[in-house]
Amino acid sequence: MRLEGSAAIITGAAQGIGRAIALEFANQGADMLLADVQPEKLASVAAEVGEMGRKAVPVTVDVTNTNQVQHMVNRALQEYGKIDVLVNDAGGSGNIGIQHIEDVTDDMWDLIVDVNLKSAFLCCREVVPHMRKQQSGRIVNISSSSAKGHFGDLGTSAIRLPYAAAKSGIIGFTYQLAKDVAPDGIYVNAVMPGFVLTEAGARVNDRFQELSDQAREAMTGNVPLGRAGEPQEVARAVSFLASNEASFTTGTVLEVTGGR
Repeated sequence: MRLEGSAAIITGAAQGIGRAIALEFANQGADMLLADVQPEKLASVAAEVGEMGRKAVPVTVDVTNTNQVQHMVNRALQEYGKIDVLVNDAGGSGNIGIQHIEDVTDDMWDLIVDVNLKSAFLCCREVVPHMRKQQSGRIVNISSSSAKGHFGDLGTSAIRLPYAAAKSGIIGFTYQLAKDVAPDGIYVNAVMPGFVLTEAGARVNDRFQELSDQAREAMTGNVPLGRAGEPQEVARAVSFLASNEASFTTGTVLEVTGGR
């Protein structure tokens, strides 16, 4: 149980990769605060964690809002007295398929960049001072292989351009923050998932099922391993970086892409 005794905050925990991270953390012995804007799904994940014998506090949070992020962090400190791990998984590409730059409005750009990149900044800005006092902490940011421009035709990504920009920004943010806080005993890394097929009812799965058979085959065919990834495969990479097993690993982007 590599995370036994740890207290974690996981954003974007209501479904998909965030849910898988929460369940993996529970399996590895962590207690946690789960944050998302979907209260019913969040409560369901918290109940799953409880059934595994760990504590999970669900908190409905807009992680692009400074005051709500402050409340989230204060709640975690009230519950656990410390924050050992922060996982910035909140994000997404929206619900409207936009392929051409001229169709991306100012509001669309700001929305996608804020939920994917600004949210990580706000959460780190609030958590780092507490980790600095402890002289220890682990931060794992979730990027995406879209940072490398992997999207072809519209598929499981919606407003793809700001999403790719924000996920690329996560990489630069991770590299610099890791250097800034390493003297304080704080590790900062990122995980870059490739095409990961989430559970039924999650956004990526729903979009994938709406594609033609040919389009679905093309997406999996582009992966050297010949299949989509599973959320728990990303979660295991996150739990490694959140643990003491990654004792000489900081400022790193771990790709979980099936070789792409």
